[in-house]
Amino acid sequence: MEQNEYRAARSAKAAKLRAAGLDPFGTVFQATCTVAEARERCPAFDPAPGAVQPRAAVVSLAGRVGNVRRAGKLLFLTLFDRSRADLHRAQRLAGSADLDGAEAKKGRGIQLFCDFKSLGEQQWQALEQVDLADWLGVTGAIGRTRTGEISIFVEKVQVLGKAMLPPPHQAGASSGELSPEIRQRQRYLDLMMSDASLEVFVTRSRLVAGIRRFFTERGFLEVETPMMQVIPGGASARPFVTHHNALDLDLYLRIAPELYLKRLLVGGMERVFELNRNFRNEGISPRHNPEFTMIEWYQAYADHHVMMDLSEELFRHLADSVLGTRRIRFGEFDLDLGAPWRRFSYLDAMRELGGIDYNDKVTVEAKARSLGLDPADFPTYDRLANQVWEAVVEPHLIQPTFITDQPTWLTPLCKAWPQDPAKTMRFELFMARMEVGNAYSELNDPDVQRARFAEQAAEASAAKDDEAGVVAGKLDDDYCTALDHGLPVCGGQGIGIDRLVMLFTGQTTIRDVILFPTMRP
Repeated sequence: MEQNEYRAARSAKAAKLRAAGLDPFGTVFQATCTVAEARERCPAFDPAPGAVQPRAAVVSLAGRVGNVRRAGKLLFLTLFDRSRADLHRAQRLAGSADLDGAEAKKGRGIQLFCDFKSLGEQQWQALEQVDLADWLGVTGAIGRTRTGEISIFVEKVQVLGKAMLPPPHQAGASSGELSPEIRQRQRYLDLMMSDASLEVFVTRSRLVAGIRRFFTERGFLEVETPMMQVIPGGASARPFVTHHNALDLDLYLRIAPELYLKRLLVGGMERVFELNRNFRNEGISPRHNPEFTMIEWYQAYADHHVMMDLSEELFRHLADSVLGTRRIRFGEFDLDLGAPWRRFSYLDAMRELGGIDYNDKVTVEAKARSLGLDPADFPTYDRLANQVWEAVVEPHLIQPTFITDQPTWLTPLCKAWPQDPAKTMRFELFMARMEVGNAYSELNDPDVQRARFAEQAAEASAAKDDEAGVVAGKLDDDYCTALDHGLPVCGGQGIGIDRLVMLFTGQTTIRDVILFPTMRP
């Protein structure tokens, strides 16, 4: 009922605009600058008594109304646009004490100084129908009031979109009281109310743009590969299944684009990358969403050592170009992307960081039991030992760390070391106790690949493991045929974009960096 009352009042104002010959939902409007740019262009304040404050050139701005104050034949509004995210970031980096305070919020918008004498009867009537959260376009000179307030001295106004419901705080909730549930389900309210949240998603967009620039400047080609696949592959995960009616065929949403990207290297594209959406029918947690974004790239004539160097270069490029600093605060951790990144082998990390020898089965099984794991529940000792590895090593992986030389059984698409076939030429990148990236010296021997696929399928079948990336025993024989035609030696890597954004924005929950996370209805 409350919403209906608000809506009825705003609907009446929309009707008055129509009666005055104005469209409450607007027509085209050309803004010439942002609020942040207008604030930057404003002349300095002259504090001398009686001084006439200078005004800059006339500009046009568009945005949402965040405050309305009437004073006779004067009307003061505050206008906010997308640049409030950049102004919030500037305040945060400058160490503003109270980013949620009234003064800080006011500094992320711009005052509209509306005078009846300057506007005339019709435009004044239009302004009288304006409510909080309405969209406006205004034209006027940039200047300061006698109190020094940066303002637009409005000469022309246009309603660009009437909000038929009020912002949440006007309906009884303060700007800090949107629950996580509301913020994630109704992201438009979150972005409307929270400059901090808007900053996260603006940063996400710039990080993705920075990744594209990084790779295209190094000769990589951006490509697209199928999201629906007859045989899922490239990772170990339970896929989503759908049905194509025309072909009467079950298809799987991809769990990874790897096998298709490497086919392109067979064809001679040499350096490729894809910013891709993947789907894994698994649990939801602060670090997992069933639908997620990754960057995967493959480079001919390279190996996983080249990928390590490229990873460090990429993260520093993003830190410099998007954040302007190589130091990141993530939860309780201060991460230094500028310092040399540690490199540990899988076995050395377990021994030196976890205090356990991987091959000491008695100690590993004892540790497993202390963690609440039953060795009998695991199809192989290696799978048990890897679970223990994760428990005892990952808590120590805070600063950027490459874990290398993982066991061959764990990575069926990776080359093994010739001098030690039990270990692969692979690394995983960890930061803040979280896996961020994964890379291989790619396996390009078709006969070894076929054998690895067969072993993977046999193990998955014996364990009845529906998360092994093998569906009904199907193997991607066409991929092996592609290898028969010659895959050059190459390195490849994948980095989760959502986790990367978490790190760069200090968000500890993946739902806070995905605009529309998967949620129960």
